[in-house]
Amino acid sequence: MADTLNLKEVIIAYRKLSFSDQAAFYAMVPNDFCLTDGNLQSFLIETRISADHGCIYCGSSHVVKNGIRKDGTQRFLCRDCKKSFLPTSESVTSRTRKTLSVWASYLKCMLDKKTLREASEECGISMSTAFSWRHKILDALHEINGKVLLDGTVEADETFFDVSYKGNHKNFELPREPHKRGHSVRTKGLSSEKVCVPCAVNDAGFSYARPGKTGKVSSDCIKKIFDGVIAPGAVLCTDNEKAYAGFASSQGIRLVQTDTDCRVTHRQGKAYGIQRINAWHSRLKGFLHRFRGVSTKYLENYLVWNDVLENSQRSREEVMELLLSQILTVRISLRNRDIPCRPPLPAL
Repeated sequence: MADTLNLKEVIIAYRKLSFSDQAAFYAMVPNDFCLTDGNLQSFLIETRISADHGCIYCGSSHVVKNGIRKDGTQRFLCRDCKKSFLPTSESVTSRTRKTLSVWASYLKCMLDKKTLREASEECGISMSTAFSWRHKILDALHEINGKVLLDGTVEADETFFDVSYKGNHKNFELPREPHKRGHSVRTKGLSSEKVCVPCAVNDAGFSYARPGKTGKVSSDCIKKIFDGVIAPGAVLCTDNEKAYAGFASSQGIRLVQTDTDCRVTHRQGKAYGIQRINAWHSRLKGFLHRFRGVSTKYLENYLVWNDVLENSQRSREEVMELLLSQILTVRISLRNRDIPCRPPLPAL
Protein backbone atom coordinates (compact mmCIF):
# COMPACT_ATOMS: atom_id res chain seq x y z
CA MET A 1 0.00 0.00 0.00
CA ALA A 2 2.84 2.32 0.89
CA ASP A 3 4.55 1.62 -2.44
CA THR A 4 1.36 2.44 -4.34
CA LEU A 5 0.97 5.70 -2.43
CA ASN A 6 4.58 6.69 -3.16
CA LEU A 7 4.11 5.98 -6.88
CA LYS A 8 1.01 8.19 -6.98
CA GLU A 9 2.92 10.98 -5.28
CA VAL A 10 5.68 10.70 -7.86
CA ILE A 11 3.19 10.85 -10.74
CA ILE A 12 1.42 13.89 -9.26
CA ALA A 13 4.74 15.64 -8.62
CA TYR A 14 5.94 14.86 -12.17
CA ARG A 15 2.82 16.38 -13.72
CA LYS A 16 3.41 19.58 -11.77
CA LEU A 17 6.92 19.98 -13.21
CA SER A 18 7.67 22.39 -16.02
CA PHE A 19 8.51 20.89 -19.40
CA SER A 20 12.23 21.65 -18.96
CA ASP A 21 12.22 19.92 -15.57
CA GLN A 22 10.35 16.98 -17.10
CA ALA A 23 13.10 16.77 -19.72
CA ALA A 24 15.75 16.77 -16.98
CA PHE A 25 13.80 14.02 -15.18
CA TYR A 26 13.67 12.08 -18.45
CA ALA A 27 17.48 12.07 -18.58
CA MET A 28 17.60 10.21 -15.27
CA VAL A 29 15.31 7.30 -16.20
CA PRO A 30 15.79 4.31 -18.58
CA ASN A 31 15.46 4.68 -22.35
CA ASP A 32 12.05 3.02 -22.46
CA PHE A 33 10.47 6.03 -20.76
CA CYS A 34 9.06 8.49 -23.35
CA LEU A 35 7.89 12.05 -23.09
CA THR A 36 4.51 12.72 -24.64
CA ASP A 37 4.13 14.02 -28.19
CA GLY A 38 4.09 17.76 -28.60
CA ASN A 39 6.37 18.46 -25.68
CA LEU A 40 9.06 19.89 -27.97
CA GLN A 41 6.95 22.94 -28.79
CA SER A 42 6.05 23.53 -25.14
CA PHE A 43 9.66 22.99 -24.09
CA LEU A 44 10.93 25.53 -26.66
CA ILE A 45 8.24 28.08 -25.75
CA GLU A 46 9.23 27.86 -22.10
CA THR A 47 13.00 27.99 -22.68
CA ARG A 48 13.18 30.36 -25.69
CA ILE A 49 10.15 32.68 -25.61
CA SER A 50 9.53 33.11 -21.91
CA ALA A 51 9.65 36.52 -20.20
CA ASP A 52 13.36 35.96 -19.51
CA HIS A 53 14.23 35.36 -23.18
CA GLY A 54 11.66 37.03 -25.43
CA CYS A 55 12.17 37.49 -29.16
CA ILE A 56 14.70 35.09 -30.65
CA TYR A 57 15.86 37.79 -33.07
CA CYS A 58 16.20 41.00 -31.03
CA GLY A 59 15.70 39.73 -27.47
CA SER A 60 12.76 42.04 -26.80
CA SER A 61 10.27 40.88 -24.19
CA HIS A 62 7.40 42.50 -26.11
CA VAL A 63 6.29 39.24 -27.77
CA VAL A 64 2.67 38.27 -28.40
CA LYS A 65 0.94 35.23 -29.85
CA ASN A 66 0.23 35.49 -33.56
CA GLY A 67 -2.18 32.69 -34.40
CA ILE A 68 -1.82 28.95 -34.82
CA ARG A 69 -0.81 27.14 -38.00
CA LYS A 70 -2.83 24.28 -39.45
CA ASP A 71 -0.49 21.74 -37.88
CA GLY A 72 -1.14 23.22 -34.43
CA THR A 73 2.14 25.14 -34.13
CA GLN A 74 1.88 28.41 -32.24
CA ARG A 75 3.23 31.51 -34.01
CA PHE A 76 4.64 34.57 -32.23
CA LEU A 77 5.14 38.22 -33.21
CA CYS A 78 7.69 40.65 -31.81
CA ARG A 79 6.16 44.12 -31.43
CA ASP A 80 9.59 45.78 -31.59
CA CYS A 81 11.36 44.21 -34.58
CA LYS A 82 8.03 43.19 -36.24
CA LYS A 83 9.30 39.68 -37.02
CA SER A 84 7.05 36.64 -36.81
CA PHE A 85 8.54 33.32 -35.76
CA LEU A 86 7.85 29.81 -34.50
CA PRO A 87 9.22 28.21 -31.32
CA THR A 88 11.63 26.21 -33.51
CA SER A 89 12.77 29.11 -35.73
CA GLU A 90 16.55 29.60 -36.00
CA SER A 91 17.28 26.56 -33.83
CA VAL A 92 18.73 23.07 -34.15
CA THR A 93 15.17 21.72 -34.18
CA SER A 94 14.05 23.99 -37.04
CA ARG A 95 12.07 22.17 -39.76
CA THR A 96 11.81 19.00 -37.69
CA ARG A 97 8.73 16.94 -36.85
CA LYS A 98 10.31 14.83 -34.13
CA THR A 99 9.24 14.99 -30.49
CA LEU A 100 11.37 16.02 -27.55
CA SER A 101 11.80 12.37 -26.52
CA VAL A 102 13.50 11.57 -29.86
CA TRP A 103 15.90 14.51 -29.47
CA ALA A 104 16.65 13.47 -25.88
CA SER A 105 17.33 9.90 -27.00
CA TYR A 106 19.67 11.17 -29.70
CA LEU A 107 21.57 13.34 -27.21
CA LYS A 108 21.95 10.28 -25.00
CA CYS A 109 23.46 8.46 -27.97
CA MET A 110 25.99 11.27 -28.40
CA LEU A 111 26.91 11.08 -24.72
CA ASP A 112 27.48 7.36 -25.24
CA LYS A 113 29.66 8.04 -28.33
CA LYS A 114 27.42 5.92 -30.54
CA THR A 115 27.90 5.73 -34.29
CA LEU A 116 25.38 7.04 -36.81
CA ARG A 117 24.00 3.58 -37.46
CA GLU A 118 23.60 2.83 -33.75
CA ALA A 119 21.93 6.20 -33.13
CA SER A 120 19.58 5.89 -36.11
CA GLU A 121 18.44 2.43 -35.02
CA GLU A 122 17.93 3.43 -31.39
CA CYS A 123 16.07 6.67 -32.18
CA GLY A 124 14.08 5.38 -35.16
CA ILE A 125 15.47 7.96 -37.60
CA SER A 126 17.24 7.65 -40.94
CA MET A 127 21.02 7.68 -41.34
CA SER A 128 20.88 11.03 -43.16
CA THR A 129 18.82 12.56 -40.32
CA ALA A 130 21.25 11.17 -37.74
CA PHE A 131 24.14 12.71 -39.68
CA SER A 132 22.54 16.16 -40.00
CA TRP A 133 21.47 16.17 -36.33
CA ARG A 134 24.99 15.29 -35.22
CA HIS A 135 26.57 18.26 -36.97
CA LYS A 136 23.78 20.68 -36.10
CA ILE A 137 24.29 19.82 -32.43
CA LEU A 138 28.07 20.09 -32.69
CA ASP A 139 27.80 23.43 -34.51
CA ALA A 140 25.55 24.62 -31.69
CA LEU A 141 28.26 23.62 -29.21
CA HIS A 142 30.58 26.03 -31.02
CA GLU A 143 28.08 28.81 -30.39
CA ILE A 144 27.55 28.24 -26.66
CA ASN A 145 30.90 26.94 -25.43
CA GLY A 146 33.33 29.51 -26.73
CA LYS A 147 36.93 29.01 -25.71
CA VAL A 148 38.05 27.22 -22.59
CA LEU A 149 40.45 29.14 -20.33
CA LEU A 150 43.17 26.78 -19.13
CA ASP A 151 45.05 27.80 -16.00
CA GLY A 152 47.46 26.14 -13.60
CA THR A 153 49.93 23.74 -15.18
CA VAL A 154 49.05 23.31 -18.87
CA GLU A 155 50.62 20.62 -21.04
CA ALA A 156 50.50 21.22 -24.79
CA ASP A 157 51.55 19.16 -27.77
CA GLU A 158 50.34 18.54 -31.28
CA THR A 159 49.02 15.35 -32.81
CA PHE A 160 48.41 14.52 -36.46
CA PHE A 161 45.64 12.92 -38.52
CA ASP A 162 45.60 11.80 -42.14
CA VAL A 163 43.89 14.23 -44.51
CA SER A 164 40.56 12.75 -45.59
CA TYR A 165 38.49 14.19 -48.42
CA LYS A 166 35.40 12.09 -47.68
CA GLY A 167 32.13 13.87 -48.36
CA ASN A 168 33.54 16.28 -50.98
CA HIS A 169 31.66 15.55 -54.19
CA LYS A 170 30.07 18.54 -55.93
CA ASN A 171 32.48 20.66 -57.98
CA PHE A 172 35.45 19.13 -56.17
CA GLU A 173 38.64 17.89 -57.79
CA LEU A 174 40.79 15.59 -55.67
CA PRO A 175 44.24 17.24 -55.37
CA ARG A 176 46.05 13.88 -55.22
CA GLU A 177 45.68 10.28 -56.29
CA PRO A 178 42.94 8.47 -54.33
CA HIS A 179 44.11 6.18 -51.55
CA LYS A 180 43.13 2.54 -51.50
CA ARG A 181 40.67 1.74 -48.72
CA GLY A 182 42.54 0.78 -45.57
CA HIS A 183 45.91 2.14 -46.73
CA SER A 184 47.75 4.97 -44.99
CA VAL A 185 49.11 8.09 -46.67
CA ARG A 186 51.87 7.56 -49.21
CA THR A 187 54.17 10.38 -48.14
CA LYS A 188 56.27 9.59 -45.08
CA GLY A 189 56.79 12.13 -42.30
CA LEU A 190 54.95 15.40 -41.71
CA SER A 191 53.66 16.36 -45.15
CA SER A 192 50.62 18.13 -46.56
CA GLU A 193 48.77 14.82 -46.20
CA LYS A 194 48.73 15.22 -42.41
CA VAL A 195 46.57 17.66 -40.41
CA CYS A 196 48.27 19.19 -37.38
CA VAL A 197 46.02 19.43 -34.29
CA PRO A 198 47.52 21.44 -31.39
CA CYS A 199 46.08 20.23 -28.07
CA ALA A 200 46.36 21.39 -24.48
CA VAL A 201 45.18 20.00 -21.13
CA ASN A 202 45.66 21.39 -17.63
CA ASP A 203 46.15 19.64 -14.32
CA ALA A 204 42.40 19.90 -13.59
CA GLY A 205 41.64 17.79 -16.68
CA PHE A 206 40.15 20.53 -18.89
CA SER A 207 41.25 20.31 -22.52
CA TYR A 208 41.18 22.24 -25.78
CA ALA A 209 42.03 21.09 -29.31
CA ARG A 210 41.44 22.49 -32.77
CA PRO A 211 42.76 21.61 -36.25
CA GLY A 212 45.54 23.96 -37.27
CA LYS A 213 47.20 23.41 -40.64
CA THR A 214 48.59 20.67 -42.82
CA GLY A 215 52.16 19.59 -42.25
CA LYS A 216 54.50 20.66 -39.45
CA VAL A 217 53.25 23.00 -36.75
CA SER A 218 54.25 26.69 -36.95
CA SER A 219 54.43 29.51 -34.42
CA ASP A 220 51.63 31.32 -36.26
CA CYS A 221 49.43 28.22 -35.96
CA ILE A 222 50.10 27.94 -32.21
CA LYS A 223 49.27 31.61 -31.66
CA LYS A 224 45.98 31.42 -33.53
CA ILE A 225 44.85 28.20 -31.83
CA PHE A 226 45.83 29.03 -28.24
CA ASP A 227 45.36 32.80 -28.19
CA GLY A 228 43.07 33.55 -25.25
CA VAL A 229 42.88 29.86 -24.27
CA ILE A 230 45.87 29.61 -21.90
CA ALA A 231 45.71 31.95 -18.89
CA PRO A 232 48.61 34.44 -18.52
CA GLY A 233 49.57 33.03 -15.09
CA ALA A 234 49.71 29.42 -16.30
CA VAL A 235 52.84 27.29 -16.60
CA LEU A 236 53.05 25.89 -20.14
CA CYS A 237 54.81 22.52 -20.49
CA THR A 238 55.74 21.34 -23.99
CA ASP A 239 58.33 19.29 -25.79
CA ASN A 240 61.29 21.03 -27.43
CA GLU A 241 59.25 22.39 -30.36
CA LYS A 242 60.45 25.94 -31.06
CA ALA A 243 57.01 27.18 -32.14
CA TYR A 244 55.86 27.35 -28.50
CA ALA A 245 58.68 29.67 -27.41
CA GLY A 246 57.42 32.65 -29.40
CA PHE A 247 53.85 32.12 -28.23
CA ALA A 248 54.84 31.92 -24.55
CA SER A 249 57.00 35.03 -24.86
CA SER A 250 54.25 37.08 -26.55
CA GLN A 251 51.65 36.02 -23.96
CA GLY A 252 53.85 36.41 -20.90
CA ILE A 253 53.45 32.73 -20.03
CA ARG A 254 56.13 30.76 -18.21
CA LEU A 255 57.40 28.01 -20.52
CA VAL A 256 58.93 24.69 -19.46
CA GLN A 257 60.23 22.47 -22.25
CA THR A 258 61.38 18.88 -21.87
CA ASP A 259 61.87 15.67 -23.79
CA THR A 260 58.82 13.51 -24.40
CA ASP A 261 59.57 10.85 -21.77
CA CYS A 262 61.32 13.08 -19.23
CA ARG A 263 60.14 15.25 -16.36
CA VAL A 264 61.85 18.50 -15.32
CA THR A 265 62.07 19.33 -11.60
CA HIS A 266 62.33 23.04 -10.79
CA ARG A 267 63.59 24.77 -7.70
CA GLN A 268 60.15 24.73 -6.11
CA GLY A 269 60.36 20.95 -6.21
CA LYS A 270 57.50 20.52 -8.71
CA ALA A 271 58.03 18.14 -11.63
CA TYR A 272 56.83 19.16 -15.08
CA GLY A 273 56.33 16.93 -18.10
CA ILE A 274 53.98 16.14 -20.99
CA GLN A 275 52.79 12.67 -19.99
CA ARG A 276 49.23 13.94 -19.36
CA ILE A 277 48.82 15.39 -22.85
CA ASN A 278 50.27 12.23 -24.42
CA ALA A 279 47.69 10.14 -22.56
CA TRP A 280 44.99 12.59 -23.71
CA HIS A 281 46.14 12.09 -27.32
CA SER A 282 45.65 8.36 -26.89
CA ARG A 283 42.09 8.86 -25.63
CA LEU A 284 41.31 11.27 -28.49
CA LYS A 285 42.46 8.81 -31.13
CA GLY A 286 40.51 6.04 -29.45
CA PHE A 287 37.41 8.25 -29.58
CA LEU A 288 37.86 9.04 -33.29
CA HIS A 289 38.63 5.41 -34.12
CA ARG A 290 35.01 4.51 -33.32
CA PHE A 291 33.85 6.45 -36.38
CA ARG A 292 36.07 4.67 -38.91
CA GLY A 293 37.74 7.68 -40.45
CA VAL A 294 36.57 11.25 -39.93
CA SER A 295 36.53 13.59 -42.90
CA THR A 296 38.96 16.48 -42.39
CA LYS A 297 36.25 19.08 -42.99
CA TYR A 298 34.30 17.68 -40.00
CA LEU A 299 37.36 17.10 -37.77
CA GLU A 300 36.81 20.29 -35.74
CA ASN A 301 33.29 19.20 -34.82
CA TYR A 302 34.56 15.87 -33.51
CA LEU A 303 37.26 17.64 -31.50
CA VAL A 304 34.55 19.82 -29.93
CA TRP A 305 32.53 16.68 -29.18
CA ASN A 306 35.53 15.07 -27.47
CA ASP A 307 36.26 18.27 -25.50
CA VAL A 308 32.70 18.35 -24.16
CA LEU A 309 32.98 14.74 -22.98
CA GLU A 310 36.46 15.27 -21.53
CA ASN A 311 35.71 18.61 -19.85
CA SER A 312 32.45 17.61 -18.25
CA GLN A 313 32.91 17.69 -14.49
CA ARG A 314 29.20 17.09 -13.94
CA SER A 315 27.06 14.02 -13.60
CA ARG A 316 25.49 12.46 -16.68
CA GLU A 317 22.08 13.82 -15.66
CA GLU A 318 23.43 17.38 -15.34
CA VAL A 319 25.15 17.17 -18.73
CA MET A 320 21.93 15.90 -20.31
CA GLU A 321 19.95 18.76 -18.80
CA LEU A 322 22.54 21.24 -20.09
CA LEU A 323 22.37 19.80 -23.60
CA LEU A 324 18.58 19.89 -23.66
CA SER A 325 18.26 23.41 -22.29
CA GLN A 326 21.05 25.03 -24.33
CA ILE A 327 21.73 23.15 -27.56
CA LEU A 328 18.08 22.80 -28.55
CA THR A 329 17.37 26.47 -27.82
CA VAL A 330 20.49 28.32 -29.00
CA ARG A 331 19.96 30.46 -32.10
CA ILE A 332 21.61 28.82 -35.09
CA SER A 333 20.52 28.90 -38.72
CA LEU A 334 21.74 25.81 -40.54
CA ARG A 335 19.97 23.79 -43.21
CA ASN A 336 20.82 20.18 -43.99
CA ARG A 337 22.11 21.11 -47.44
CA ASP A 338 24.57 23.59 -45.90
CA ILE A 339 26.34 21.01 -43.73
CA PRO A 340 28.59 19.53 -46.48
CA CYS A 341 29.48 23.01 -47.79
CA ARG A 342 32.63 23.38 -45.69
CA PRO A 343 36.23 23.80 -46.82
CA PRO A 344 37.93 20.41 -47.28
CA LEU A 345 40.98 21.54 -45.28
CA PRO A 346 41.13 23.59 -42.06
CA ALA A 347 41.38 27.34 -42.53
CA LEU A 348 42.74 29.31 -39.57
